[in-house]
Amino acid sequence: MYYRTRGRAGRKRSRIPAAVCMGLLILCMLGACIGVQADITINRDGGGIIILEYRMSRLLESLGKLDGNAAWPPVPVGRADFERTVARIDGLELLSFTANTRDDPVTMKAKLQFADPETLFRFLDSSGRNARFYREEGKDCVSLTLGGNHEPWDPDLAALAAGISEGYSIDIRFKLPRNAELTVTDETGKPLTLPPAGTVTVKGGVIEFSAPLGDFIASPAPFTLNIRW
Repeated sequence: MYYRTRGRAGRKRSRIPAAVCMGLLILCMLGACIGVQADITINRDGGGIIILEYRMSRLLESLGKLDGNAAWPPVPVGRADFERTVARIDGLELLSFTANTRDDPVTMKAKLQFADPETLFRFLDSSGRNARFYREEGKDCVSLTLGGNHEPWDPDLAALAAGISEGYSIDIRFKLPRNAELTVTDETGKPLTLPPAGTVTVKGGVIEFSAPLGDFIASPAPFTLNIRW
């Protein structure tokens, strides 16, 4: 899902989604949009629950049932996808899975339990480059890199992305056992007042990020949510 490359003057660039944003736009143009809601609770002992809910077009749900579709963005679209993931990650358990495939968009909801934060982030990003947990100066810390990495789109393309993905969004919420601090940084580590796409809020130990899908895939540069508690 991710690769490494070099920018101008040989500057090394990492944490780059490999055409994921353009791939999502192409899927949307085919009528295969997807919305994602992730609700993550981390307890004082480090274990917790993640609830994932997907809203996707019937086309994308059908693609997930086909073999040989590795070129499509790797999103789990059925119980079997989650069961395969749980089987390869120690400390991760699928508690429940429900799906409504009668309507369009299709909705799917999975509830998983993780033994510790390291297990959670192996599930979110096995490479450890875009989502990671670490401890620093006595604090528990999370860094989550989001967004695309491509040349800025012209206004017409950005408007197209917004129009065809209307009603879909990317929503992430962390519920932490203590009051949390949040900083947003760009790909060079420079602090940002706001993320390039979406909004973030901090209320005690609850941190929320939300972005319309069109804005998210049109965002030209990655950004990182840095959370400490």
